[in-house]
Order: sequence, then structure tokens, then C-alpha cells
Amino acid sequence: MRILKNTVQVLATGYIFVYFSEHLFWARVRPDDSLGGWFGAWVAYSLMAYVFLVLISHFRVRNIWALFLAGAVFGWIDEGIVVQTAYEMLPLSISFTGLAWHALITVWVGWYAMRKSLLSADPWLTLKLSAAIGFSYGLWAISWWTEPPPEGGVSSIAAFAAFSLLTSALVILAYWMADWSSSELFVPNRLAIIFISFVMALYFGFVSIPAAPVAAVILPVLLGLVYWGLRKNGLAEEEGSLLDTLGGRVSIWRYISMFTLPLVALLVYALAMALHLEWATNWVVYLIATPLGFILLGASFYILSRKKATFS
Repeated sequence: MRILKNTVQVLATGYIFVYFSEHLFWARVRPDDSLGGWFGAWVAYSLMAYVFLVLISHFRVRNIWALFLAGAVFGWIDEGIVVQTAYEMLPLSISFTGLAWHALITVWVGWYAMRKSLLSADPWLTLKLSAAIGFSYGLWAISWWTEPPPEGGVSSIAAFAAFSLLTSALVILAYWMADWSSSELFVPNRLAIIFISFVMALYFGFVSIPAAPVAAVILPVLLGLVYWGLRKNGLAEEEGSLLDTLGGRVSIWRYISMFTLPLVALLVYALAMALHLEWATNWVVYLIATPLGFILLGASFYILSRKKATFS
């Protein structure tokens, strides 16, 4: 049962990562999208999710600062190994999207804040958070109207509704699966860690570095700094991690209230189309989130560096 629930935890986390990192980012079905491509993305994100969960468990991540560093590892694996966007516009590309989107939005908001809200004593917190995310999602989605193809494009209201409702229904299912599987302690598998590390190292050496030679220097330095910060955290924390607290019995109404997210996004999207708005809202996000990613990274290092080691 433990192996089954650990696997479910990884797959559920993988889809939560896909939803916030891909579906919310692109906000529509792109011309080259396919079911096979989406499934492949889920598999890839699940492998990254496994690494993320191992970091949370091994380094006793209990606070948001260590969590941000674990999210940074996930973000840089995605943007620095799987694709090479982390090196396209240095140094800004170190933050956007690895820190400014993956660590901040996908991990802090999607994986942490949403799951905290589901377990909160406030029965309205999940609905309010979902509405806030949905409002931001709708504003972000209209930014693609101002971008040239193939990245940019305009989806009809019906197409956006179908895409956002379907992907949101799947992520709500993923949250339920994550909560169900959390009743079993997550125990990293040594063989799985070795296999995934080997595959990522091969990909980095034979694909990432030839595509962006500077990656051979930048990524090891970034991951080395994060290792130092996470190790400081692990030495200072008691046994256990967020994986022990982010899960439990959740009312079905909390999950249903999450549909506020796509419904609010659809309302914003439809209103913007009715008013013929052409706002480059992506630039607002870039200008705020990119420096914020660096600030939070620095704050995480500073706060964790001041923690005292324990020997309990």
C-alpha cells in the first residue's frame, strides 16, 4: 500500500505541476498540442515532482523559504535541463521562469497555498484563493492575444471554457489524490533516485550542454548554492517535513469550490473579449515576478543561513 500511495503522490504532484506550469501558462490548446504530448508532459513533470518530493523529505522542508529553494530546483531542472530557456537572456532568465513562475506560482501557490487552504479551518479560504488565481489566470490568458504566432493566438470563449474547465477538473482530482495518498509516509526509493539522476545527467550532458554550452557552468553553480541552503535547513530542523502535514480528510465541498478558479477566469476572459481589450498583461507579470524571484531567492538563502544546527 505504501508503494501505491507514494506513486499516487508523485503522479498527483506531477499533474499539479503540469497544471500551474503549463496549462495556466499557455492558457489554451496550441496548434501542436496533442493527447500524447500532454501525457508526455505529465510523465516528465512527475519525474521532476519525484525529485521535488525527495528534497522536501530529505532536507526536512517545513518552512516556505526552504520550500522556495526546493521549488527553484524543480524550476531550474525544467528550464535548465528539459528545455534551455534558463540561459536565453542571462541573468534575467535565471528568474523567469524557473523562480518567478515555477518556484513562486507552481510551488508556493499551487502546491503549498492551495493545499493549505483545503485543510484550513476557514471554510471559504479555498474558494477565495481559487477566485484570486482565476482572476489572475484570466488576465494572463488575454496577453496571448498580443503575441505573434506560433506562441500567441486567440482562443474563442467556448474553446477557452472547454480547456480551462477540463484541465481544472483534472487538477482538482489530482489534489484529491494527493490528499488520499498523504496518509502513507513518503519514503524515497534509492534505485528510483539513482535512475532519475542518471537519466537527467545524460540528458544534461548530451542535449542541454550542446544546445547551451554555458549551462555546464551556470546550472551546477545554481544547484550547488541551493544544496547549501537546503542542507543548512536540514541540519536545523527536527524530523519530518511538509509532507507530514499537507494532507488529510477534506470536505468534498472544498474541492467543488475550486471550480471557482476556471469560472472566474472564464468570466474575465469573456469580459475582455467583449470589451475588445488587448492588454499585454504578460509584461506586468514579467516586471513584477522577475525581480521578485531574485529577491525571494536571496531572502531564502539569508534566512536559512541564520538557522542553527540541531543534534536531536
